[in-house]
Amino acid sequence: MSSPGDDPGSPSVSVFEQSAAWRDLHVLLATGLRHPDEQFRAALETGEFEAELRSLVSELDVGLAISVVPPVERSDGLTTAYIDLFEGGQQPYAPPVESPYRPWYDRDEGGLMNGPSAAEMRQRYRALDVSVPDAYSPDHIALLLEYGSLLLEADEREAYRSFVRTHFEWVPALRRATDTAAANAPVYRWLAVLIDELCVALRDRLDVPDPTAEDVDRMVARAGNS
Repeated sequence: MSSPGDDPGSPSVSVFEQSAAWRDLHVLLATGLRHPDEQFRAALETGEFEAELRSLVSELDVGLAISVVPPVERSDGLTTAYIDLFEGGQQPYAPPVESPYRPWYDRDEGGLMNGPSAAEMRQRYRALDVSVPDAYSPDHIALLLEYGSLLLEADEREAYRSFVRTHFEWVPALRRATDTAAANAPVYRWLAVLIDELCVALRDRLDVPDPTAEDVDRMVARAGNS
């Protein structure tokens, strides 16, 4: 029996035939969207991050904004930029977590970053016997990218396609939120653009519908009220 994506004319083929490169791209961008550490800062300053990004983008023949690499913040600038843009160090900010962008009830119960998507991701990681780092919500964009990379590595084609459809739909709203945030954070705004463009390419190749403009507007509004 054939599985979805086995037809050579299917848009899924290019993703799953190059699953290792797509997996590595997920992991690379997830690294960039974690709290910054010395290894990531050094990779930016030496050009290692950009070089790996360019290599993967070339191999996958996918259009990402690698021609607009911003200057790297020195010293503790990356940490300040991350906190200001993603954690509310300056207002308005852009939470890099799925829950605030989604409709759910009892938003005052358990914190605004702990919605149904967080509960679902917590269960997914528990099933893998993987613990979520204390510093992150389970539906943080970095962890979502890493989980997607695990599905690609395991060749879970339908599970991966479903995951892209259900857990990356909010990414355009994250990009929009970074556009209007108060922080001076060019590296992380650039990474938000890259993630959005990655998801555009994936939805196209997996035949997953784009969120409507109205849906994105509603998600941005919800996150803005968080």
